[in-house]
Amino acid sequence: MSTAKETTFSDVVLSVRNLCKTFGSVLAIDNVTLDVFSGEVLGIVGDNGAGKSTFLSLLTGYNQADSGQFLYRSNPVLISSPAHSRKELKMEMVYQDLAMAPDLSVWQNLFIGQELHKKLFLDVKTMRQKAKDVLADMKTKIDSNDLISNLSGGERQLVAVARALLFDQEIVLLDEPTSAISIAQVDRVMDTIKGLKQRGKTVILVSHRLEDIVQVCDRIAIFNRGRITDVVENNNISVSELIHLMFPDK
Repeated sequence: MSTAKETTFSDVVLSVRNLCKTFGSVLAIDNVTLDVFSGEVLGIVGDNGAGKSTFLSLLTGYNQADSGQFLYRSNPVLISSPAHSRKELKMEMVYQDLAMAPDLSVWQNLFIGQELHKKLFLDVKTMRQKAKDVLADMKTKIDSNDLISNLSGGERQLVAVARALLFDQEIVLLDEPTSAISIAQVDRVMDTIKGLKQRGKTVILVSHRLEDIVQVCDRIAIFNRGRITDVVENNNISVSELIHLMFPDK
């Protein structure tokens, strides 16, 4: 793996060391080591089957690594489940399919699995107000009482990001956030990523849209056959240069 030039980020929030994962006879993640800096936008790219999705599944605890180590702010942590990932790594995953309940309102989706209670009852008033506040803070026109089914793909992405802000998560993982939305909505998602960075959040962005990667990412990790083959700083890197790094033999 080549060494990137010195970065302006100095605070490592998340480290993975010698991570390996197999599925049967397939080595999906092969000795991956990577540092993620606080407040950066890290892009992850690679061809289909390169290991990107498996890597995310290990970070979120959906799958468990066969070997290797996670460190959160230099402290070793064991990631055993998505709930554990949220707690131990302060990480929120925005899945490609968004995993939302379409027949529920925005505020209900924001609090799914983490509902607030007042004694024996749901604290609906507080949840609605907190949802309203975080949406207003994001400068979106989405109403907290809107049904998810009535929102566009881009608006649903904003709701998913709002959940991370609502619970003050430090690391936000975005899996192909612009793959199923219109071109007009892509800019809104890119602006949201930039807004997360401005808030000091760390973003890990997986996308096949390389134009999105070069637009917002500070560094880019390139996966190939389960390994990280390069980590480069985005010093005005072009899409064609990135493609060459991804496919050096072509």
